[in-house]
Amino acid sequence: MTEPQASEQPRPPAPAPPSPPADRVDPPVDRVDPPEDYATSGLWLAFLAAATVALGVWAGWSLVLTIGGVILMITIHELGHYVTARWAGMKATEFFLGFGPKLWSTQRGETEYGVKLIPAGAYVRIIGMNNLEEVAPEDEPRSYRQQSFPKRLLVVLAGPGTHFLQALIIVFILLAVAGVPGGSIANGQSQWVVDEVTADSAASGAGLQPGDRVVSFDGHEVSTFDDLTSLIRATEIGDQVPMVVVRDGERFETTAEIGPRPRDLEQQGSAAGTPFLGIGPTAAPDEKLGVVDALIATPRETGEITWEAVSALGRFFSPSGLESFADSVSEGGEQSSQPAQSPSAGSQDENQNDGRLLSIYGAIRIGAALGEQGWALLLMFFLSINIFVGLINLVPLLPFDGGHAAVAIYERIRSRRGQPYHADVAKLMPLVYAVFMGLVVLGLTAFYLDLVNPPEL
Repeated sequence: MTEPQASEQPRPPAPAPPSPPADRVDPPVDRVDPPEDYATSGLWLAFLAAATVALGVWAGWSLVLTIGGVILMITIHELGHYVTARWAGMKATEFFLGFGPKLWSTQRGETEYGVKLIPAGAYVRIIGMNNLEEVAPEDEPRSYRQQSFPKRLLVVLAGPGTHFLQALIIVFILLAVAGVPGGSIANGQSQWVVDEVTADSAASGAGLQPGDRVVSFDGHEVSTFDDLTSLIRATEIGDQVPMVVVRDGERFETTAEIGPRPRDLEQQGSAAGTPFLGIGPTAAPDEKLGVVDALIATPRETGEITWEAVSALGRFFSPSGLESFADSVSEGGEQSSQPAQSPSAGSQDENQNDGRLLSIYGAIRIGAALGEQGWALLLMFFLSINIFVGLINLVPLLPFDGGHAAVAIYERIRSRRGQPYHADVAKLMPLVYAVFMGLVVLGLTAFYLDLVNPPEL
């Protein structure tokens, strides 16, 4: 027989922990938002990847590469703000690629990183960028507005600075690796030579041949082919114009009797009786610089290209430039409806993109076309885009980075030792709205022109 077992007794409940004293306050606990639905985010990312592959197969990989390069360029811009803000001790709560609905994100420390649906840029959110933003008291010391003037100026200028840094790198690669006409990007246009001579034209009568270079026309020095075209426009049919030509390193003088544009070219849109010389240009052979020479030339070349970009922006935003742009919009680009031709000196047909503001659509279209012709031309495209975007971001008006810099400088001037001054951004909001609406109008009209009259090379 087995011995009877003792019945089990229930255990007493564990004692409850003592209640905290009434005057005790537990420290706040950092709460992390629950993770997103990563299955849905993964589907969005998979769709985006599939769309990218489909776009590459359908429209060409040069288009995908151009779009990716533009996104990378803008991402580097925001990375400049982010890295310098973190270095300066500021709190950055968001870093996103794109805008609109969120596709995917992850929290790393105090910053949320992610991707949004519309790949039109990127942004980083730094707390306390102005006096209107509410910031938690414990985060106020790390807000942008509480930092020193040098730190604030560094953070806002770091974004535009990345574009000029990228430009310097691209210029060096073009000079040392790819090679450019005459070994110079800024002065490459001055290295042109005659590519073709139209039969029975003024140039043919003057004895010009392929490989020649016109260095003087009617007593005026000629540097670029555009210079020559402008000088020919100022002449009249029947004028006897002296020229100085370089052939195989030797100079000689000749005279051209300016004639009218041939009928077969008039049918392409030129006005009857247009002064016409009859030559087409080609670039000089590409030359590569040594590494040391390229390093020395890169800052100078970048500076000259930047100055040309400043001049181009000044021409566009001048009264005559804006009037011309408005005429293009009102006429639907009809005055530029002909595709760009290989120019012949004396023609009034200009490249339809001259003086024209391109939308992101038009710029990417040109970049993709250049990419199909070679990687060096695509780099040249990104060089121009970086310089123009960098310059535009330096405009001293909000919401540009230059506007934040202008506010920081104004606050520094108004501040006194121990009494920092903070500008009231609310007073600037009407100007901010006006600038924003101006950008919207320019962007939409440029996009309209690029749709009805797509830019061509």
